[in-house]
Amino acid sequence: MNRALLHIAALALPLLGLGASWLTTDRASRQGQEWEVPVQGYDPRDFLQGHYVMFQYDWPGLDEGQLGNVTLCLQGTAPKIDKVFRVSDDGSGKPCANYVAAVAPVRGFPNGSTGGRLYTSQDLALRMQQQLADPKLQGVLRFRLRPNGKIVPLGLTFRPRPAEPAQP
Repeated sequence: MNRALLHIAALALPLLGLGASWLTTDRASRQGQEWEVPVQGYDPRDFLQGHYVMFQYDWPGLDEGQLGNVTLCLQGTAPKIDKVFRVSDDGSGKPCANYVAAVAPVRGFPNGSTGGRLYTSQDLALRMQQQLADPKLQGVLRFRLRPNGKIVPLGLTFRPRPAEPAQP
């Protein structure tokens, strides 16, 4: 009888460990606030790595030259980002409540730009690529900002591009 219980425990213990690991990972993936940031298209897919849409972040308040391997701070009320600045540019000395951990330039992106990938179906990737190329539309990435500062892309939507202010 004891031997049968030991066999059952030996089989159940790895399953319990796997289940606990899955629950912990699932809970961690759902932590953080959701934000929206404008994006620009770059390259829709790579046949060797699967179907995805590649994009460059268009952080409000930052010029492309200010990007690179820097930590960013988001100001605003989720999901709307009012302003983004490099943490070292804040000058207040206060910690940032909504920081994006060091955003490294993405291999293959021009001028050290930062961006990401949103994995999707082939049909949706092709449609999104066409929408990203449309100058009348602005892509907006909805992402989850995890407590450790990592960005998890969730979805990409499109809205009419805002009119540019008239130049004097």
